[in-house]
Amino acid sequence: MPLADARRLTEKTAYFPGITNTGWHEEVLVDPGIDEAAYVATGATTVVVTHGHADHFSTAAAIRRAGARVVAPREEATLIENPEVNIRGMFSWAKPSDEMVTKLFRGEGCPVDGYLDEWRRPGLQAVPLAGHTLGHTGVMTDDGVFFTGDALYVTALWERHPLPYCIDPTLVRVSLDLIGRLGPDWIVPGHGDPVEGAAVATQIAHHRDRIDAISAALLDILRVPHTTEEAIAALCEHLQIAQNPAQYWLAVTTVKGFLSELLQQGFAEFFIDAHRGCWQAL
Repeated sequence: MPLADARRLTEKTAYFPGITNTGWHEEVLVDPGIDEAAYVATGATTVVVTHGHADHFSTAAAIRRAGARVVAPREEATLIENPEVNIRGMFSWAKPSDEMVTKLFRGEGCPVDGYLDEWRRPGLQAVPLAGHTLGHTGVMTDDGVFFTGDALYVTALWERHPLPYCIDPTLVRVSLDLIGRLGPDWIVPGHGDPVEGAAVATQIAHHRDRIDAISAALLDILRVPHTTEEAIAALCEHLQIAQNPAQYWLAVTTVKGFLSELLQQGFAEFFIDAHRGCWQAL
């Protein structure tokens, strides 16, 4: 993908639109997408990976073989080097069959050469944005462009995916607040169209409203005791989530994240009944 094909946002910073958007800033690629030859052709010297989901590092190994250095969040490095760890983790370390695993988690493992918490690059700042994953990290440029990975879901994405993956909604809220405080001129999300500064607050508010609505709906469901499976099924039905094995397992992780948050905030309790894990609103 020649740099002439990138969509320029500022003099120094651009992005390549795709299923996963890829950032570009002075020989640094952020979350390279699926076109291996194209990204190798950019001559990038550094690849930044925001988190350990394969759609955000699917060509990182190829670019590294061409001479680039790969840096990533410390907590995500194992997932990037061995995507099977993430897949096994979703299934309590059992081995799932292929149809149960979303393609977003499958990819070529890539060695990580350095950690973002130690990384120093003029013109770029690593910004921790946990919640989607534990070590999820965005990249802010000195000319006001914020590559936020999957920390912020734009409105159009919520319309297609009403239960986006996250492991900790409380941390998601903290990260959204941080994005707002930093006041970027542009946000380039991992998926969807870039957001210009004036609209950033609206997009953040929409994301917060949606996760608040999910939490409220789940709490309402728990007015009657539900097992974990029943709670997942009831929320997915409420949100009209598509029924397929891969989508189900993504929902399992995300709904457990919301259940855990309700428990920690004192809005719900967890108990064992007839060897079943059960949840009830307080």
